[in-house]
Amino acid sequence: NSRTRWEQQGIGNAHDQLGRHLQGHYYPHAFGTYPEPIWDGVGPGATTATLNFSHGNDGILGGGMLADDYVMLPIVYAKSWRPSHVPLWGQAHKDWMRDNYRKSIIAMGPIQDIPSPDSRVEVDMDVRDKFGLPVAKLSGTTHPETLRTAEFMQARAREWLIAAGAENVESRPPTLYLSAGQHQAGTCRMGDHPYHSVVDPNGKVWNHDNLFIADSSVHVTNGGFNPVLTVMATAWRTADLIVKNW
Repeated sequence: NSRTRWEQQGIGNAHDQLGRHLQGHYYPHAFGTYPEPIWDGVGPGATTATLNFSHGNDGILGGGMLADDYVMLPIVYAKSWRPSHVPLWGQAHKDWMRDNYRKSIIAMGPIQDIPSPDSRVEVDMDVRDKFGLPVAKLSGTTHPETLRTAEFMQARAREWLIAAGAENVESRPPTLYLSAGQHQAGTCRMGDHPYHSVVDPNGKVWNHDNLFIADSSVHVTNGGFNPVLTVMATAWRTADLIVKNW
């Protein structure tokens, strides 16, 4: 979308790196049902969490946080956590909701999404929206190592719920998909050489003296946490460098 006579592949894309390493966060989870009501309904976020598995997990790349996240509305509970033996409607469905909604809790959290150059966002020049503008095209999938980390964290989530007294614990096997639904990052990757990055360590687009990027797209990885504080810190750092040097 930014192609010019001088940059046929787009601004900052001389080495086909722009849009690659698309990542968000992968959320392994487990769902537990308890004999007594335990859901407090306080939201929107978690009330308890552990960082014991954010780093240093043997044989696993990265890690993340586990928490009692998120507080679920009844409709979300019915759509997302209905066991396969419970029907979608009718008296049996109502009985299940009535008996289990306030006795259920989820243990989940974001984990590090291992970057992959094959996960990408591009401008699709063949498809346009109602305003005549080319749309974004996503391609690729989660790195297989992310699934290994997800399986590890899901096992820890199950252990946590069982240790807390859950009578029944269910989880769904992690699967490969493009992780770009939230906390999108990585597509203007920061690095020390234009052959494998879009911006230099200061956030300046390679081969451009007056073009900087200061958002989550420069992240090499989001790690295992929501990236907003890192986004803010990087933006302030880049802004400070611009002020000092211009």
